[in-house]
Amino acid sequence: MEKQENLHKELEFIQAVILRMANNSFLVKGWAMTLMAGLIALGKDVLFDENQGNVYLIVIIALVIPFWWLDAFYLRQERIFRKIYERAIDDPDAKNRKRYDLNPRVLATEVASTFKIMKERVIYWFYLPFIFLLALAVILRASGVI
Repeated sequence: MEKQENLHKELEFIQAVILRMANNSFLVKGWAMTLMAGLIALGKDVLFDENQGNVYLIVIIALVIPFWWLDAFYLRQERIFRKIYERAIDDPDAKNRKRYDLNPRVLATEVASTFKIMKERVIYWFYLPFIFLLALAVILRASGVI
């Protein structure tokens, strides 16, 4: 009975970490959206300036990319902890693993890298439209259309 309680508690710890990583990913998306909207709204005077408009748009693009990476990082961490969870379920008596070992490096090689995750649809469909629209604005401003 004690082994079942230990496994149950261990699974609760792992689930809490997974939930925290998913929440962090959600918060990163929210902050990215808020930052982009705020910078565009507060910088509307700079955007219409002939000399500084393109630089301002490029700075906004440069700020989106770290949020994109951070979101992919948290998704990767979540996937690693899902693997740890599966490993705990497959070996409930902890014969081939350490009990309560939540070190993400243990199974990190079994999950795609952060940069590969950035290229997945789950992530890039959120960030690429913003980058595309901002880059389009830069191109249109440079060509004199706007």
